[in-house]
Amino acid sequence: MTVKELVFGSDNLTPKQENTRQLVMYPIAGIFTALANFLSFVIMDFILKDPMFIHPFGYEYDLTLFIKQLVSWVATIITAHSTNRIFVFRSHGSYILELLGFAAARLFTFVTVEVLLFGLMVRWAESMFGFEQHHVFLTIFGFDITCIYLIKITNNIVLIILNFIMSKWIVFKATDPSRRKGKKAEDVADASA
Repeated sequence: MTVKELVFGSDNLTPKQENTRQLVMYPIAGIFTALANFLSFVIMDFILKDPMFIHPFGYEYDLTLFIKQLVSWVATIITAHSTNRIFVFRSHGSYILELLGFAAARLFTFVTVEVLLFGLMVRWAESMFGFEQHHVFLTIFGFDITCIYLIKITNNIVLIILNFIMSKWIVFKATDPSRRKGKKAEDVADASA
């Protein structure tokens, strides 16, 4: 497989090669997606300094965390859909339908991972380990690596894995080249039998 085939795919790849290519390209696309997510979060963290607490179901929750996560999610959707459609799954399906499916799948992971799991991780860091959100663990070139940034990075790892599964098996399933080739081979075998 050439570098060009790795990055842009090819109809000459076997289903196994296409699956391998997708497994290689998804983390590369995921790096750009995670950067968009993380950088937009950091920008919003600089903009929204003061917490705004709400008390849903009797629990205290910082609404600014939700706003930061929402902005990060929108930046992630734009970046991830583009890179997945073009480089990973080489989709030629309906742009609108895929974007809606992609957004729905990402909305699911936004609620479950970005909001709920992220909130739990922040709460655990504070209550179980005694770390405040902006506790500085390390400073690199004047940039403070805080507790909340480490949680954000951990959260992104969970997102990458869950989003790949949902993208491959739900959103881009119909146009997945490895599935199309496999189906054609099965159809040829069935027709010859």
